[in-house]
Amino acid sequence: MHQQTLTYFDGTQKLLGELIYKKSLTGKNPAIIIYPAFEGIAKFVLDYGRKLAEKNYVVLVADMYGDAANPDTIEGCFKLVMPLLDDPEMLRRRSIFAYEAILEQTNVDKQNIGALGFCFGGRCALEVARSGANLKAVVGLHAAFKKTELPTLTIKSSLLLLHGYNDPQVPPDTLTGFAEEMKHANVTDWTFTFFGNTEHSFSDPKTGTFDPEKEKEMGRAYNPIAAERSSRYTLDFFQEKLHAH
Repeated sequence: MHQQTLTYFDGTQKLLGELIYKKSLTGKNPAIIIYPAFEGIAKFVLDYGRKLAEKNYVVLVADMYGDAANPDTIEGCFKLVMPLLDDPEMLRRRSIFAYEAILEQTNVDKQNIGALGFCFGGRCALEVARSGANLKAVVGLHAAFKKTELPTLTIKSSLLLLHGYNDPQVPPDTLTGFAEEMKHANVTDWTFTFFGNTEHSFSDPKTGTFDPEKEKEMGRAYNPIAAERSSRYTLDFFQEKLHAH
């Protein structure tokens, strides 16, 4: 497996993504951008990226914070994520920069690019889709999907949202607003799946170990059944939409 740091920029801010693909790949290949949760480029998303790369995708794990920041406390995560949440234009811009960075790779098929985001990263992936970018497929796992004041342009992506029904951060009734947004954006292919008895951040085995008491208050809990199923659904969806061989 080949892995290298891919440097791109937001103005003077250096962004250090991780590019991962099989050494045996030849020609033009489908690609997937992974947008991490608010922990940044952590072991979980790198492992997830390698798993996707094994399926013959070129994978870019995006750096939303700059300098590949990877905070190891809940407080550290909030300190880095809040400026982006408070500035939707910067969030969308940085999300798009990762998309543009993978377009420049010579081994990537520009017509076959997908995006995957966890929690905060789900919002990032959806913002690229909302920008009108030519993404084929977007998957959000326990994604923050509420629309900001930025315009939703023509969404070209097929969408798959995988969500815990017991997620207090993004409760079930927020689906109505998202469904209306999709209807007005004329999205013809979107799927929303709820996992019962499942809370926020269910996909990462490390969930609940940063600050158990605080994370319990936040409704963060790993769910191995939802994690395994969501991984399988994600692989199937990308296989269908990006035509990997």
